[in-house]
Amino acid sequence: MRADLLQLACVALSFVPALPSQNVTVPALLHGVEGGGSSNVPFGSSLACVYQCIYDAAELPWTGPRQIDGISLRADNGTPTAAGTAIAAKGYLDVSVKVSTTHRTSASASSVFEDNYGEDVTTVLSAVRMQLPAQPLVGVGPRPANVDLMFSSPWWYGLTPARGNQPPPGNLLVEIWVHAQPSGAYRLDGFGSCTAAASDFGNQGPGCAVPGVAGGPPVLESSPSMLAGSSFTWTVRNGPPNAPFLVAANLTNQGSLLGQTSLSLPFPLYDPANPNLPPPGVPMLRWPAPDCWLNIDPVATLFGLCDPAGTGVATVVLPAGRHLVGDTLFGQAILLVPTANPLQIVTTRGRQSTICGPLGVARIYAFYNSTATPPTSGAVQYGLGLVFEVR
Repeated sequence: MRADLLQLACVALSFVPALPSQNVTVPALLHGVEGGGSSNVPFGSSLACVYQCIYDAAELPWTGPRQIDGISLRADNGTPTAAGTAIAAKGYLDVSVKVSTTHRTSASASSVFEDNYGEDVTTVLSAVRMQLPAQPLVGVGPRPANVDLMFSSPWWYGLTPARGNQPPPGNLLVEIWVHAQPSGAYRLDGFGSCTAAASDFGNQGPGCAVPGVAGGPPVLESSPSMLAGSSFTWTVRNGPPNAPFLVAANLTNQGSLLGQTSLSLPFPLYDPANPNLPPPGVPMLRWPAPDCWLNIDPVATLFGLCDPAGTGVATVVLPAGRHLVGDTLFGQAILLVPTANPLQIVTTRGRQSTICGPLGVARIYAFYNSTATPPTSGAVQYGLGLVFEVR
């Protein structure tokens, strides 16, 4: 009875007039944004390749059932801030495509290709001979998605019924099987890294500087990419040679110092009414540091030493977890400079960076000689995959 109802529903859907729909980007966060990474997998080799990508439902730009008529991949175009180079056409390749919903997530992807399939796995393109189009020079930003893999018939995402007590499969699997290809590179847009939104905040006056350093007051810089589960680095510049420093960190730059509501942030390390005196109401600060401020209330600190050029780095390993994407980490450097002021420290402005990845995507792939038996398993890499538009 349930099977009959499902067939009836599918027949009914086939008579619904097709409505025009705008192409959407997978992963959704990369709509109109260069991926920040690139890959020669699967098209940049002379070898055959089995290539799967699993996209968690959270990365899809739709919910519920959706008809998919094809996908169009994006060729790489450098970084989000610098244009890439032209890419020559490549052909001819023999390509097949399978799609499926799957109970597997990006974090639980199996190295065995067949284990990742859902019950609705469908071959939507079978041994098609195709050419990868030439990509001319373009400006900064993503290229058009013009590596078209149009399906031989439409495929519906999200119509597979639940089995037993399991929820309906909500993640998307795309498998590209390159049966044969000529030699030559062809890089596709990807997201092994991402550009972290970063900016300065808080206060720092010109007097909060290192004597004898011509570059101005010290500054705190941050890594261009910020991925959960990976290393992240702060860099101090314009510091004193070989001097120790601390990078103070917190998850906010709001509130007050040491929980005292009277010491609101940013907090001056001097009396603004008389810079030669320490700040009023803080008896532990017996000396002033004119033009220097604490811009966050530190909950963690990292220690480092500047090199002879006055540059220092402090690195932290961020906790893993897709749920951290979008969170912001706030930091500020405090340097020991005995000749700078009576308090013997100088401070930078604050620096905030937002965790931009990894996205909930995994790729599983294996290259092989086209005359050999195709592999049944491959290497699994979390946080890597292709950017494409759904047709």
